[in-house]
Amino acid sequence: MAIAGQLTLVATIPILARLYSPADFGVFTIYLSTVNILGAVAALRFEPSLYGVKETEQTYVTVKLIVLAVLTTGILAFAVGQMLLSFAPTQFRHLFWLVPIGMSGAALVETMNCWALRAGLLRDFALGRLILPATMALLQLVFGFARLGGESMVHAHVLSQFIFLAFLGFRILSWDDVRGIYRAPWRSAFDKAAREYKFPLFDIPATLGSYAINNLPAILVGSLFGPAFAGYLGVATRLVTGPIVLIATPLSNVFVAEANKSSDRGHMLGVARGLLILVTGLTALPILALGLAAPYLVVPLLGQAWIPTAQIMTALAFMGAVQALSTPLSEVPTLLRRQEVRLVVDAARMVLVFGPLLVGAKMGWEAIDVIYLMAIGGMVGFAIKTAASLYLLKRDTEPAQATLSSPYSIARKQHDEAPVE
Repeated sequence: MAIAGQLTLVATIPILARLYSPADFGVFTIYLSTVNILGAVAALRFEPSLYGVKETEQTYVTVKLIVLAVLTTGILAFAVGQMLLSFAPTQFRHLFWLVPIGMSGAALVETMNCWALRAGLLRDFALGRLILPATMALLQLVFGFARLGGESMVHAHVLSQFIFLAFLGFRILSWDDVRGIYRAPWRSAFDKAAREYKFPLFDIPATLGSYAINNLPAILVGSLFGPAFAGYLGVATRLVTGPIVLIATPLSNVFVAEANKSSDRGHMLGVARGLLILVTGLTALPILALGLAAPYLVVPLLGQAWIPTAQIMTALAFMGAVQALSTPLSEVPTLLRRQEVRLVVDAARMVLVFGPLLVGAKMGWEAIDVIYLMAIGGMVGFAIKTAASLYLLKRDTEPAQATLSSPYSIARKQHDEAPVE
């Protein structure tokens, strides 16, 4: 289902590129990147705590806490947006009231996914992996043919969230569940927040760092070089990272599942080596080939106006190949309770990605040159991430069973971290 959903997104790009301008794609990319970052922490990271809840009443309390967190952060984001409205460029001002809606929708989507996985409703979860991206892509096509303007790309994203929530809510929630959530005591929700303080305290900084690395470059490129270049970057990223979402991410689920079964040192290292070999042949090398062939593919597929996208795809291909190698082992620090390593590595990656971007812009270099430097920094950062995971595996291979994430939740998280959904 995830593959079908992502293929729908990729298949519609050539048509969307002729219905919307690069600037339209840029505005949408900046909106989606902002929503991805804020939506990841809109529920204060209480969503994963649903996996550890066994009693139905406590599930209702947890969901009530999540809804309260989403409402609070949504209102706060709206208030901050209104204060910053006068400083925003004209083409971005309509996003300031849509961003709180999009970020709240993203948090509720993740909550519904966690509920479905906790209840073992994998068929419904899988359908959601198809419905969300496919609905957005189809709505963008319809709005494009209707000539509703570039803003309709954002509206399609918001509507796809409502469609997903309505579909999955109807499938997995009963009226008893709705009444249970409504009647759950507020005091119990606050007590739950006090008990689960580690989720917002420790998980939010790490999550923000990961999401910022994947989504913030598009925002910075748009602000420094204009929305058109953000559009070029957004489309190039969607094409280059497609194989990672389709192949490398499921392989990371394999590693987590095997770590759940056995913490034997030789077994885990053997699985890691096997996955690295697989991802090299199935993902890293095809991404490199796609990047080298981009100058010959972009114009026939997207049109003459998208020529810079080919150059950006070539730059991103090297970073994407190394990212593909790091993806199957991305959860090693969490499995081994070495979150401090993850924070240090992500901090170094942020310097490597954003340092060249900001320095190049400050020196007045061309946008393409700056993006190449950013891609090189990202490539080095992902190489460090892969090396750190392998080092931890060789040094200590005893996963903390209490902190193992669901493979399906990891898949969802990595999917949402992608710069363009």
